[in-house]
Amino acid sequence: MEVYKERVSTSATGDVTAKYLLQYILSARGICHENSLIIALMRLETDASTFDAQWSIQQWIDKLNDHINAINVRLNLLGYKIVRINHGIGRNAVTIKNRQNFGLFENNAAARAHGGNASDLQATVLPESSRFFVYVNLASTEETKLATRFNQNEIEFIKWAIEQFMVNGETVIKGPALETSVVVKEINRILVAATGNSNLPKWVKFCTFTVGSTDLLQFQELTAMEIEDLLLRLCELKWFYRTKEGKLGIDLRCIAELEEYLTSTYNLNTCQNCHKLVIQGVRCGNESCRDQSDEDEENSMPQIWHVDCFKHYITHVSKNCDRCGSSLITDGVYVL
Repeated sequence: MEVYKERVSTSATGDVTAKYLLQYILSARGICHENSLIIALMRLETDASTFDAQWSIQQWIDKLNDHINAINVRLNLLGYKIVRINHGIGRNAVTIKNRQNFGLFENNAAARAHGGNASDLQATVLPESSRFFVYVNLASTEETKLATRFNQNEIEFIKWAIEQFMVNGETVIKGPALETSVVVKEINRILVAATGNSNLPKWVKFCTFTVGSTDLLQFQELTAMEIEDLLLRLCELKWFYRTKEGKLGIDLRCIAELEEYLTSTYNLNTCQNCHKLVIQGVRCGNESCRDQSDEDEENSMPQIWHVDCFKHYITHVSKNCDRCGSSLITDGVYVL
């Protein structure tokens, strides 16, 4: 398996705790969930005999953010940064997936395995969180960012593949969405909680920013074997992800690195609530929902939300789209 490396000296981060946190992020291929970093910070404090069992989880989060901010001051001089990004599927789904895939939060298993003040670590209840910390290149163009890890043909493939994802996401498919999709499960759960009606009819429209691996083998400048190898690398580096059905889409690291390029190149709507790029979430089901203030109104996309942003919106703001007035309870589109 390829070892993840970046062009940075960890000694540039100053204090020992910050240095180890940066090393931890880099060892995880440049992307870590917030709770895994909190556990790492707790272990470092335990080893240094500075662990405070009285601290609230918010104090640990604040201390982690202080360390990340200090790291970024040094990394900025080298053209890199650690950015915070929330996963579009929402904090509940991320927490469930982490428990299933890694056992990361299950009874704080990682904390219990640590010696010393293990009982103190056990008592800490980690929060549900969709936040990830991602190590990104601050180079001015997408070409420059990609060039640190990929050759020219691979860069052209990545740009071509991203275009396939984006174009595919524009098409709304009428019919039942995949019931096993974590997005579908979360949205249905949120709708039931918001209305108190467990018999709500499921939406019958969805779109997806994923494509089948067979479709990606059509790229002419690389062989099928080269493409498969590259896709494996891209998934390992969290640039792309592969679904259980074998489809591929762009992952958090790609969004963190190329968000500005993606939104400007493909005229994508950003989340109504947080104004960040949405690849998974909810779209208004009214195809006539358009931004009248947009100079390119005809090509603008309907209003869109991340899963957690959608939950906040229909719970605290309105159950109708603020742009076109359509019901978001009965007329929505799953974005998978």
